[in-house]
Order: sequence, then structure tokens, then C-alpha cells
Amino acid sequence: MSNFESKWNKRAGVGGLWKPASAYTLNRRRFHHMVFIFRALLWLVVALFSLRNPANALVWISWGAVLLVGWLVWRRPSWMEVLNQFFIVTDLILISLAVRMSGGLASQAYLLYTGEALFLTAYGTLRYSLAGGIAVTVAYGLATGAWDAKLFWWRVVIMGIYLLASGGLGREYRMTRAKIRENDNKLEQLSHLRVLQDSIVQEQDIHVVLSRLLEESRGMIHADVAYIIRLDPNRRVTGLVMQGLATPKDIDLSSGPVPSHFRIVGAGEVEEWQWPLHQLLQSAGMKTLALVPLSYEESFYGWMGLAVTTGEDGFLTQEFIIQALADVTSTQLRFQESQEVAAKRGQLLAILERVGRIVNRNLDMDQLLQGLRQAVSEVLEIDSFFVALTLPEDPEHCLMQYLWDDGEEYPPEVLPLEPQGLTGSVITTGNPLLLNGQQQFGMLTGSQKEPRGMLVVPLMHEGRVLGAISAQSYRIEYDPDHLEFLSAIASQASIAIRNAQMYQQTQEIALTDYLTGLGNSRRFNIVMQTAVEVALETGQELALLLIDSDSLKSINDRFGHRAGDLHLQRVSQVIREHIREDDIACRYAGDEFVVLLPKSGLEDAVQVGERIRREIETIRFHWGDSVIIGSTISVGAAEFHAGMTADALFQAADHAMYLAKQNGKNRVAKAQ
Repeated sequence: MSNFESKWNKRAGVGGLWKPASAYTLNRRRFHHMVFIFRALLWLVVALFSLRNPANALVWISWGAVLLVGWLVWRRPSWMEVLNQFFIVTDLILISLAVRMSGGLASQAYLLYTGEALFLTAYGTLRYSLAGGIAVTVAYGLATGAWDAKLFWWRVVIMGIYLLASGGLGREYRMTRAKIRENDNKLEQLSHLRVLQDSIVQEQDIHVVLSRLLEESRGMIHADVAYIIRLDPNRRVTGLVMQGLATPKDIDLSSGPVPSHFRIVGAGEVEEWQWPLHQLLQSAGMKTLALVPLSYEESFYGWMGLAVTTGEDGFLTQEFIIQALADVTSTQLRFQESQEVAAKRGQLLAILERVGRIVNRNLDMDQLLQGLRQAVSEVLEIDSFFVALTLPEDPEHCLMQYLWDDGEEYPPEVLPLEPQGLTGSVITTGNPLLLNGQQQFGMLTGSQKEPRGMLVVPLMHEGRVLGAISAQSYRIEYDPDHLEFLSAIASQASIAIRNAQMYQQTQEIALTDYLTGLGNSRRFNIVMQTAVEVALETGQELALLLIDSDSLKSINDRFGHRAGDLHLQRVSQVIREHIREDDIACRYAGDEFVVLLPKSGLEDAVQVGERIRREIETIRFHWGDSVIIGSTISVGAAEFHAGMTADALFQAADHAMYLAKQNGKNRVAKAQ
């Protein structure tokens, strides 16, 4: 016996779980005893009326028999109730004998007939009172033989009124007693539910809790089978718990009859029995179902079903307790949901703290986004991950800053920003997307696979969309909890991404010449060292141009430094127009420019320098109203050889540039 059963039995004071010694049971027992005692007194009076008649021994023997039978069934209220009703006929016979023995119509024993009014009040109805009145009339008429006497009929009318009044009062009394019994049963059941709640409140396993609730539901409602269908917030079936029948495996639980209120399904409602689970119940002999939703406030958790092999009457009188059981079940599901939400929030906070440590310690964009992807992969099952950033100067394109797809990383890429596309719509509207199933999501650069589940979340910073972050899977589908998690990550990451962007901008400013927009000497030293290391490792060619203006000093002297600045800007513009995308141009100092040419030899460098020189020689620019200024440059070209250092390469180009100066300027000279 479980602790719960022992506790309930102790409260009930009996050995069985469903045999509580209720107040109603005790009152009912006393009532039947009282009726029997009054009957014994009535028969004693009958015996006294027949004392002078020699046949009175029969009455005394009957009275003694009544006492003996009463003593035998005294402790059995249900037997006593049947006995009291059966003796009503015996009462009429004995009273009629007493009337006959004590003078017939002249006897006052007829008053004992009115004693039947007491018993009709206890056990009869108006219909029974009418039948009792007829029975009394016949019995009194047979006992007196005075059918033609007015006194006889006056007495019959008076006794009939008594009997009918007793029947009416009895009807009201029984209705009140039935209501008391119903309320008493409800109180007992509610008390049982309270004990049940106390016993399961500490249970952590919701499946165990639901199984126990179903077991007790079957006992309280006298149901043959009970089940609970659990649904998620999207009303998709997440589980089945059943008692009274083996839980079916691999049964289709989708598209079930989700009830919005308590309802009873009878055998005649064919459509409701077409659901596979209900078909299984029907095949097991079930004829009636009670369905009740499990809800708490605005949340809907599923429904409870109770099945019996009988008709609907039992469920009709049990709606109150069925609803109470459903409320207890809903409360338990709500409690479990709250625990899960709290645990999920705690887990999310821990993850966000870890993500915060990862992203906030990295100002380098590449390292930041790699760490972000690793943090997301600890919670989400991802096969692809990307971060796309907006380009403020080009709203029609976005920068795929980071793309990890099927285990490989891909370089940044500028892509068209299509508002009707998935990423474009998220960036444009600022609304996240959750997409699942075999849909045309589009394919990323890389594996060229179509994802099965896709999350796209905007990166928001101070009300502005910085871009979007996306997690995708080729194997599973995502749910709203995954979207909530990625949104929380995105809100944390957007701050770090903005900080990294500002750091990049600061670095860019620190490495850029303010006048020409080219790299400055610091940037040149960084990229020069990197280019030399790459050339040493790969054996690729590398060349360097050192460009010096022949005209800056004279322009400054004749027209001022503002004209000299314009001259330097024109030189830098020509250099940009005549080099490749991979080539790097910097303003080294004053009127000196350097151009680093990866994968180019000396002859290639000379050709580039010559094109730049010719272009500058031919251009003119206006200064003031009528002055036209022209200029020239001297260029030194050198190439990298094995064993050289970055400084040696620069010195070679510098010597070549001075050689061009010495040979008359406005020319390109090769390093010797």
C-alpha cells in the first residue's frame, strides 16, 4: 500500500481507500434505525389494541419476529432500509387485524393507519402515497366491512390527506437528502483531491504525476480507462499517458478531437470514434467518453479522456469532480511548465554570460565571429552559420562578413541585399524568421545544400539594424525556443559587433593618410612585412614602386600649400586608377608614395610605374581663375629576391628613385 493510500485510509478511519465513514453514512444509519424503532412501537400499540382477543398471540409473535429481524440487520443500513420498506405491507395487515379484533368501525385502532404516513415520508413519493391511500382504504374496508357507512369514508378521506401530505413532504425530504448526499460526496472527493495534491507536489517526474492522477481519476469516477494527451504551445501532440489499457505504440495521435469544454461522447457519435486512439478504446469495449480540456488561464496543455463500458448517466452526474480533476492536472502541468521556463532561463543566462565573455574580449572581427559561432553551436545543432552586415554607404548590398558552412569557413563577400529575400527581409523589417521543412530557402556559398531548419535574427544596436545572424541545419527543424535563444545571443553579440566595427574604423583612421585617403607609412610597414613573409613562404614574385613628386616644392613655393595638397591628391588618384585591387598604395612621407605589387616582377612594376608617370605628365589642373599647373614624378622600381629583407627591398627601390632623379627626373628607373 502506498503512503498516499495509508494517509487517506487513516483520514477516513477505514481499511479501504473508497470506504470513508462519512457524516452522510452515519446519519443515514441513524435514520433507518429511528424508522425501525417507531415501527416496533407501532406494532406494540397494535398488540395492545388486540389484548382482549384470543387471536392476539399472532400479533405478539409478529412483534417479536420484528424485533429479532431488526436485531439481526441492525448493523447493516442497506438491509435495514429494504426491511423498513418491506414491512409497510405487513403494517397494513397487522393494523387491519387490530381494527377487526377491537370492534371494527367502532375501534380507534384505525388511527394507527396514519402511522404509515411517517414511513411514506421516509421512503415514498406522491405516487406511492396515492397507492398507499388506496391500500389503506381497501385494508380498512376489509377489516370493518363498512363500505356503505359515511363515517368510514370520512375517515378514509382524512387518512388519505395525511398520506398525500406525507408523500409530498417525503419527496422534498428525499430531494434534500439527495442534495446533501451529493454535496457530501463532493466534499469527500475534494478532500481526497487535496490529499492527492499534497502527495504529488514534491514529485519531479511529470509522467509519474500524470500516471497517479489518472489512476485516482479512474477510482473516483469509476472509469475503465483514463488518458491524457499533452500538446505543445503550437497544439502539436507531445505525449500520451494512459491508465487501464496498455499504452499504444506507433499510433497516430495527430488531428485528435481537441475539446474546448467538457463534453460527453456517446456510442452514436460515429465521427468522434474515428480517431485511432478512440478506435482502440472502442475495440476494448468502451461505449462512452468524457473529454475535458486541460488549461490554465491562457495556456492550453491538452485534454483528459475518461472512458466507460456503460452509458452516459455516470458522467452526467460526475462533471463537477471530472472538472476538478482536470483543474488539478492543469495546475501540475502549469507548475512543470514554470519549472521548465525557470530552468531554461537559468540555462540561457549562463550561456549569455559565457557568450558575453567570448565576444566582449575580442575586438578583432574575425575572432569575434568565430567565437560567436562556437558559442551558438554549444546549444543549437547547426550545420551552417553566417553573419551578414549592412553597408551604410551602399544600402543595396550587404557584407557576408562571416560564413561557416558544413565545416568550412569562407572569405567575406559583398552580396546584393534583396528585400524580398530571407536575409534581406530580416534586415529591412527587423523581424526574425523561423522556417522549417522542405522549403526553398536558397543555398549558401559553400555546400550548396538546402537547409531543413533555418533561423534568421536581426542584429539590433540602439534601434538600428547592423545586419543579421543565421543558424541553419540540414538535418533537424528548429522551434520557437531555438529562435528565442538565437535572438538573445544576437542582442548580446550586436554590442560586441558594433564595438569591433568601431575598433576597425579607429584602426583604419590610424593607418590612413588624412589628405589622400591612401595608407600611411604605418600601414605600409605592416603590409610590407606581411608581403615579404608571404613571398618567402610561397616563392611568389613581389615588386615595389617608390614614387616621388618632382613638382611639389615649386608648387608650394609659387601657389601655396593648398595648391600643393591638391597636387598630392591628384597624384594619389592617378595611382589608384592604375593599380590592381590586390596592389597596395600608401603615402609614405611628404611627396613620396609607395606601391606594393604582389605576384609582380620587376618588368611588371616598371610598366605600372610608366603608366602612372605618363598619366601625371599629361594632366593639368586649374588653380585660381587662369593658372594651369602641370607636374611630373620620378619612380624607382625594385623586385624581391630570396634572402632579402623588407628593408633591403625598400632601399633598392629608394636607390632606383634617386637614380631617376639624377638622370633628369620624370622617368622610371630600375633597381640595379
